[in-house]
Amino acid sequence: MDYENYEIEDLLTDERFVNYSLRRNDEDIAYWEGILSERPQLAQLADEAKRLVLLLGVKADDATKQAELRRLKAALGAPAKEGYQQRVHRLSRSAKRWLATAAAVLLFGCAYLLVNRERVVDRAIAYALEQGQPDTIAVTGLGERRRIALPDGSVVVLNGNSQLRVASGFNENHRVIWLEGDAFFEVAKQVKRPFVVRTAGMVTTALGTSFRVNDHESLHRPYVMLATGKVKVHAVVSGKPTDETVLSPGQMAVLAGEGPIQRVGFDETTLHAWLERTLVFQGADFAEISVKLADVYGVSVVADERLAKSIAFTGQFTDRPLAEVLDAIAFSNRVRFELSENRIDMVP
Repeated sequence: MDYENYEIEDLLTDERFVNYSLRRNDEDIAYWEGILSERPQLAQLADEAKRLVLLLGVKADDATKQAELRRLKAALGAPAKEGYQQRVHRLSRSAKRWLATAAAVLLFGCAYLLVNRERVVDRAIAYALEQGQPDTIAVTGLGERRRIALPDGSVVVLNGNSQLRVASGFNENHRVIWLEGDAFFEVAKQVKRPFVVRTAGMVTTALGTSFRVNDHESLHRPYVMLATGKVKVHAVVSGKPTDETVLSPGQMAVLAGEGPIQRVGFDETTLHAWLERTLVFQGADFAEISVKLADVYGVSVVADERLAKSIAFTGQFTDRPLAEVLDAIAFSNRVRFELSENRIDMVP
């Protein structure tokens, strides 16, 4: 069991920990005493969770609680048989007080967890905005793609013409990285240390999820696409957060200039195609070809207006090198390509 990444909510839903806190099972008490003895760093977290468990265990003993809950379930759930008058079960005053108190404490506990989590996220965002750019750990060239495993167990798929920067102390004091370009992130869950991706124009914060961030310098509308979980996206102007939005799966945040963030839906198959590097052209014109090549390979394709009007292509590729795709388009249209850094010029 990975207790190192346990949070309060994990402890509250751990039946053995609840038994340990309430001192009602010798085996569970011994088990958790052993865990805390081996991992003293969990002591403070365990004390906070134990206090909440004890608050939720207000006054009534376990037998009373179980009896009253059975009565409540019978009163709410059992249908009356035909020809018989349904019996109405009434809760005692003490049971009503216990249920009301338990509900209030439960709401308090949930509010505490949510507020505490928001504070952790806010601190991580502030840290990301205060720090300068660290050293680069990975760079991809034209049409290249790399898969990078981070120390916290997260995985980054770095697209072409992109850079990934990770400061020292990652997964110890923070989980903040800097991205220049385009990447997909599969984030390992750690509620205490939010995962923050900082780019020139955005800050994206996650706890445990998967999403794509594209903020290439040449991209006029940077965006974040969410695959699973939830993320918070902040627009950044002059090093300070401005507008913000929270995404659910299938939504993307699009940043247009210094205006508000646009939250829109997207076809999730396009993200799957991007991950698989699948390209499908069906009578595609130059505009469609250039957009898809930029999206999948991180390159900019240009041509003069006259040549662009004559271009059309039909074909399909899955995880093929950029050079192979360009050769097929060039052969079909009797043109050639000239490469320069991240730019590809189409010429007669």
